[in-house]
Amino acid sequence: MNQCWRDLAISFALICSTNAVAQADSLTGEQLYDIACSACHSLAHTPDHHIGPPLGGLLDRPAGAVEGYRYSEALRNSSWRWSLPTLVAWLADPDTAIPNNAMNYVNPMTAEETQRLGEWLLGES
Repeated sequence: MNQCWRDLAISFALICSTNAVAQADSLTGEQLYDIACSACHSLAHTPDHHIGPPLGGLLDRPAGAVEGYRYSEALRNSSWRWSLPTLVAWLADPDTAIPNNAMNYVNPMTAEETQRLGEWLLGES
């Protein structure tokens, strides 16, 4: 299965999982991470076997700055630093936030869940 189809399948599974779970009580930031991020990202501080870069140490880190991970040129050349506003904008719609980036992600979360996930990720950094 090529990378594009694999990413689409993962996104579809995440949307289905999130919609099913959304019927229950509010999800914690950690639960949202498990549903929406953990398939592609770890909470480590250095690159590992995941598809996406590690999310450890995210707060105030320049975008595209983890040594050893191959970022898109768009992300590497952005002047972004990860803060709550930039992370929430990125999670809400990566293609609008930084056009031509390499993250294939469709956000199935509400704005409140996106905010909660961003707060949790930065607190875990």
